[in-house]
Amino acid sequence: MTISLYLRVSLTIIESPLIRILNPKPIEYSFETCRLIAQKIDQRYSDYLAGNILITSVLTQIDDLILYIFNRHIRDIPHGISLDLDSKIPIGGGFGSSSAIISALSLALSAITGKTLQKKEKLIDETSYIERLQHGKSGIIDSTAIVTGGIVYVNPSHTIKHENLPGEWWAINTGKPESSTGECVSFVDQYFSHSNIWTEFNAITNQMMDGVQKQDEEKVYSSIRTNQSLLQAIGVVPQSVARFIRSIENKGGSAKISGAGSVRGEQAGLVLVGGYNPQELAILYGYTCNKIKGEKNGTMLAENSC
Repeated sequence: MTISLYLRVSLTIIESPLIRILNPKPIEYSFETCRLIAQKIDQRYSDYLAGNILITSVLTQIDDLILYIFNRHIRDIPHGISLDLDSKIPIGGGFGSSSAIISALSLALSAITGKTLQKKEKLIDETSYIERLQHGKSGIIDSTAIVTGGIVYVNPSHTIKHENLPGEWWAINTGKPESSTGECVSFVDQYFSHSNIWTEFNAITNQMMDGVQKQDEEKVYSSIRTNQSLLQAIGVVPQSVARFIRSIENKGGSAKISGAGSVRGEQAGLVLVGGYNPQELAILYGYTCNKIKGEKNGTMLAENSC
């Protein structure tokens, strides 16, 4: 499900043959430096696949991801480019920030260079491919939701999109998790890769999607509660967040972590809450709370863009 928290990428052609990143403070990179950084990232990812380093050691500097995206287009960039990035999306908390920046910057660069990323399917593939550097694997759920917008159901054979989620929903930010998505994925792979619990995850996902298609609020809420219990079983829900979710359930609502969660610390990023207004409870826990307004368009070029 896509939440209406926005990220905007603005690109400006400049005469100097360099990449200028304006946020959080201006910094410039030559095209050659960009190429070298991208090569080192590819090498570190190979080292990760070989089991020599952790996924958190692949992207080591704040601009690594951005420069890697630029390098995918650098042969077709005729001049220098200045990047202005404005994001309202919390970083590293299950809100899809990495997919958002990858898809937005990739689409903007494709418009400048004439590459064929205008079709949603190609942009999803590109976003998923680059996101492997952040999470260790090329998954398509985040990239599909961010690129297409709306509520998406993804399985190996097809993708189903819906624009409306039945009921009322809130997004709770419990704080940035201490462990990255890649760490959580590695943890779950290590301990649950051969578990039968994934059959239960698949079944409850299908049940939830059936509730969405039929606009059955109670079925969706029930599916959320069951999904949360499975997430707790695989060890990615911190205790304080689990207590918050139990409080929501005790008041008749439903809640689940939405993202990788965390295998360390007390924050888990995004928690999705339905069927109960959690604003007062969120204040007690020190969490931020926002009513969810769905976003049905996904990643797109602004009307005045080239």
